[in-house]
Amino acid sequence: MQKQDVSDGADEQAAAAEQQDSRAPEPAVRDGEPSARAGGRSVEVGNFRVFSDLRLPEYDMGSCKAYAADNLRREEGGAFALVTDPTVPTRHDLMRFLTGVHIGGQIDLLDYEIVHWPLYERNTMVLFYEKPAGGRVLVPGEKQRKIDEHDFAKVVIEPLMNVLQAVADKGMTHRNIRADNLFFGDPMSEKVVVGDCCSAPAGFNQPLVYETISRMTADPAGRGLGSVLDDLYALGMTIAALGIGHTPLEKLREQDIIDVKLSKGSFQAVVMNEKLPLVLIEPVRGLLCDDPQERWGFAELHAWIDGRRAKPVQSNTERRAARSQNISGKDYYTARSLAQGISKNWVNSLAPLRDGTVEIWLRRGLADNDRAKHMAEAIRQLQWAGADKRAAEDILIAKSIIILDPSGAIRFKGFSAMVDGLGSMLSYDVQHGRGPQRFSDVVVRDIPSFWFGRQVGYSPEIQKLQQAYKNLRYYIQQQSAGYGYERCLYAIVRNQHCLSPMIEKDYVVDISQLLPALEKAAADLPEDSWPVDRHIAAFIATRLEDDVEAQLLALQNPSDEVEYSRAIISMLALVQWRHGPDNLQNLSHWVARLMEPAVKVFHSKARRERVEHEIPKLAKRGNLVELYNLINDEQERRKDQTEFITAVEEYSEAESEVFDLESSGPARLELAEKVGQQAAAFASTMIALLTVSALFLIHMW
Repeated sequence: MQKQDVSDGADEQAAAAEQQDSRAPEPAVRDGEPSARAGGRSVEVGNFRVFSDLRLPEYDMGSCKAYAADNLRREEGGAFALVTDPTVPTRHDLMRFLTGVHIGGQIDLLDYEIVHWPLYERNTMVLFYEKPAGGRVLVPGEKQRKIDEHDFAKVVIEPLMNVLQAVADKGMTHRNIRADNLFFGDPMSEKVVVGDCCSAPAGFNQPLVYETISRMTADPAGRGLGSVLDDLYALGMTIAALGIGHTPLEKLREQDIIDVKLSKGSFQAVVMNEKLPLVLIEPVRGLLCDDPQERWGFAELHAWIDGRRAKPVQSNTERRAARSQNISGKDYYTARSLAQGISKNWVNSLAPLRDGTVEIWLRRGLADNDRAKHMAEAIRQLQWAGADKRAAEDILIAKSIIILDPSGAIRFKGFSAMVDGLGSMLSYDVQHGRGPQRFSDVVVRDIPSFWFGRQVGYSPEIQKLQQAYKNLRYYIQQQSAGYGYERCLYAIVRNQHCLSPMIEKDYVVDISQLLPALEKAAADLPEDSWPVDRHIAAFIATRLEDDVEAQLLALQNPSDEVEYSRAIISMLALVQWRHGPDNLQNLSHWVARLMEPAVKVFHSKARRERVEHEIPKLAKRGNLVELYNLINDEQERRKDQTEFITAVEEYSEAESEVFDLESSGPARLELAEKVGQQAAAFASTMIALLTVSALFLIHMW
């Protein structure tokens, strides 16, 4: 076994992890999980047997640990299992492309599985790679296996170019090209192959020196997918590392590496203290060009390999000012280096920005009127700020950094990420205790929109990023379930597993895994809890192909128990209808216990009793769709509503008659008295007339 190489440098932590791993119990079989049965110190996972006590540290990738494994379907060729860190998102799109596909220059990704790993006490992704026939090309602390400089093209450059071309043709990037991730693909050391590129976000495990000037200022988790030009830059640094026998600038601190690359340019930073083989100078110079427009591509590399003269590389040193701009006692002569200085001295940089000192330096020192104009506009906007003066000052600093370094990372206080790395940076912050606040501050203050506005020319990649970003600010500003930072996380990190506390340990990446995980969780969670929280609602909203905005709208008002419960049942039923499984008894009984508010939608007592009687029967079938249809039967609901309206009308009429009878007693007595008086007057008058008439007739007779 070769000497252990842990790229994060935490030797003591790695040793402790190995010791803990060797003591860890074998994982037990769980319902809904991949096959995993213990056998001594081995664990069978799908078509592989993983030896959990046999570490292969030479294949480690950052915090991801490698273990020996056997491919049960093949008698020849070894394999190893790379157990990923569950708190770091994997590159699922790249895994799907590479699985089962042989690409010359890339170690074969045989398969991947979600497995319960005892060291983490939870599920995580395990990648199964075919073990290279040769050892690692560059082992830190050991003598390098010499590659003849005249064989460099055939042994190193051509295989890596093949990998980058294949990945680029699919619209993806590798972002893990470096010297200590190379292995010899054969015992004769005639070809190299590059190791894992799927176990962590793009660029996450890359040493700083392998990142371009634009991306090296971002935090590792926020370096972003980049483009093939970023991979070609890493290829140039890899060639330089193999040519000199060690990683360039490895003795410098990270900030010193940034400073020297910003001040001298990447190529000069490498060769100023190192001696490159003469034959490698031209491709290294072309690939390390800091101007992406001038950087060598595949055509120039092919021309160099064929012995033809490639496109000459222009000087890539950034324009230097005649006089420096001082920030916190340090002098800066270029715009990019000043941007980095401002980001590292956030509070102290406000004064020279606000009083126009930096604007004048841009105009006079660099003769850059365009940047000076945008800087003046940013300062004027500060004067229009309302009551939140501190927030406006932070926005000024962030915009000033973008003006000075428009292709670099978005930097806001301690946050630093490329636009295409915002999602992975959010994921890392949330899962490592920092929370979503830094990401929220950047989005709410609309800093990315300003970054987009400072990009020059048309780029399909930029347009795609802008489209993806468009809804993030709206999501952040909404406070109800299904929105917030959770919606942003699952919308822009397509391979992010659901972080709901109920199912986080099950590592649910795909929507089809959601209900089986909830089915398992239903046995242990409190009966009065809801099976949908903010994370699950956002996960469903982004992963399910059906529109659930109506259900999310109902979730905005938890006090309306009827609509709230119906919305939750509807979302879960949609997932089961689309993705199964058909039988979810635990989850169905859980939902059934929470259906009481939804039953209240019926007005008829008899109908409610019938529905309540049917719920336990349907729950035994484990079908959420039937449960939802029971409370959402449109025909029954219309009939119930019609009968209710009719009953209300009849009741109103009856109540009106009763009211009339009860409230008109005195009036009726008064009316009777008046009628009686009138009748008595009429009768007495008639009697008087008859009497007079009779007397008159008697007198006449």
